[in-house]
Amino acid sequence: MNAIIVDNDVQAVCLIRQYAKGAEKLDIIGSFTEGIGALTFVKRHKVDLAIIDIGVNGLELGEQLKRNCPKIVLIFTADHEECAMKVNRFHAAAYLVKPYTKAELDYSIQTAILLSKRGGHRIFIKTFGYFDVFVDNSPIMFRSGKAKELLALLVDRQGGTVNTEQIICTLWEDRPNDEATQNLCCKTTKALKKELREHGIEELLVMNRSMKRVDTEYFSCDLYELLEEDELARKKFVGDYMLEYSWAEERMAGLSKYL
Repeated sequence: MNAIIVDNDVQAVCLIRQYAKGAEKLDIIGSFTEGIGALTFVKRHKVDLAIIDIGVNGLELGEQLKRNCPKIVLIFTADHEECAMKVNRFHAAAYLVKPYTKAELDYSIQTAILLSKRGGHRIFIKTFGYFDVFVDNSPIMFRSGKAKELLALLVDRQGGTVNTEQIICTLWEDRPNDEATQNLCCKTTKALKKELREHGIEELLVMNRSMKRVDTEYFSCDLYELLEEDELARKKFVGDYMLEYSWAEERMAGLSKYL
């Protein structure tokens, strides 16, 4: 990931360079004290991440960078918290208030790397209660209920592969595994792929002729956070899991130990 820093505080720039020195997959290729130089540089070079201080007209610069390079990921820094809400529209990887720690910057950079891989989108998949997919905090309104259920099944499998027979046995348990049902399964898969593509997150689905899975690096998920013993996820979990799908009852029973 190629990154630039925009900050008129030389010490702040040096600190970011020092903190980011050990970060994997990050290469700081330029630093600037004002926005004009940064904009010119971005037009001539591939830049994936910009770390911008609010004090150098950072919000205006963020808008211009997004306009010229829609997939660029932004991290904002500031001396105070009062602009935090104003950066929400950029779907920034982080808003860091000075003085921040190396751990805070490291976490922000890892978030930025993940967002860059997702094409700049924040993707969160909710399984507690009912199943929903959020892209940049907005839910996907699936046109196909079966396509949504197929995605739910793949999320439940935590990145493991699922073949056509397993999909049919789960989503169409009352139908025979004949040519008509296989065609229905194929049609549902295509519908899911189309829905994801329309929201710019088609990379989430990995598939070949007979096997499907989700790439778990492309999204955050409350289930995965719970399984990793995340305390906040544990507090959010009240015992309900994908309530609209009967096949999810087995998983829900297994999650009871987290209550």
